[in-house]
This record gives sequence, structure tokens and C-alpha cells, in this order.
Amino acid sequence: MTVFAGQKARASDYNNLLNKNSPLPLGVVARGNRITSSSTTTTEVGVLRLDDIPMYLGRTYKIWTTPLFLDTSVANDVAAANFRYTSDGSTPTTSSGLLDSCQQALTNATFPNTGSIHVDYTPASDQLVSILLTVSRQTGSGNISITASSTAYISVVVEDVGLDQTDTGTDI
Repeated sequence: MTVFAGQKARASDYNNLLNKNSPLPLGVVARGNRITSSSTTTTEVGVLRLDDIPMYLGRTYKIWTTPLFLDTSVANDVAAANFRYTSDGSTPTTSSGLLDSCQQALTNATFPNTGSIHVDYTPASDQLVSILLTVSRQTGSGNISITASSTAYISVVVEDVGLDQTDTGTDI
């Protein structure tokens, strides 16, 4: 695309620059918010789902949550927030593949602990990826939940961060 002095660039002029072949990050490609607390549970339950996100071979995606307020009904439980996923266009469940998780030891039943999940995902082929945020009790005897409100909501975000640079690190 060429824009000369005195010309105005239009949004449509940029369409060819911002596509799956662009070296530039495309930004947020999916987002979900929940302003109500999850159900309380002793097993793994779904909290928030993003369905059929197109992801492309050769690109890297950052999948993350806002701080999650993991809460328990008794002291000394361990809670986990998990990303379950599918990459074939099907709907994920609590038995789908585990993409990443965070665990928190909840030593106090009055004040929730915060945790968040941040994971990079590089698909092996063009895929329709669906993400399910779940919550579960790992150990203990209480009921676990993720608390939320209109000012402290549960959010899952998927960002296209650009072309995959592969692993260039050196293990030491």
C-alpha cells in the first residue's frame, strides 16, 4: 500500500496488511467477560467459554485472564483455575485437553487469593480453537469458586501477537 503526501489512508487500505500473513501483531481476536461469580464446587466446573477462534499456522497467540479471585468456604484448600481447549471446532468440556492452569493455596476462608493464567499457543495447523476457563478444588474440604462483580470481572482474552519466532532460547 502506498499513500502519497496529501492523500488520506482509509481503513480499507490496511486490510491487506493486517491478515494471517502479516508480520504485525493483529491484537485481540477474542474476548469474554463474566460479571457474576462462578458456581461453588468441589469438582471441576466451567466458568467462561470462547468458541471457534480462528488460529493460523505460523502465528503465536497469547491467551490470558485478568486476575482471578479464587475463593473457598474453609481455610487451607487449594484451588485451580484451568484452561481446557479443543482445536477441532468442537465445544470444550472439563475433560478436554489442559492448556495451562494456576493453583493457589487458600489459607483464609475470608479473603480470596488472586491468580491468573498466561500462556502462548502456536497452532500446528490452521485451527478453530475453543477455550474453556474452569475452576476446581485440588485439595481440602471446602467449596471453591471464582468471585466476580461488575467492577472485578472474570475475563479471558486471546491476542494474536504476530508471527511465531520459534524457540531461540538456550537451556542452561
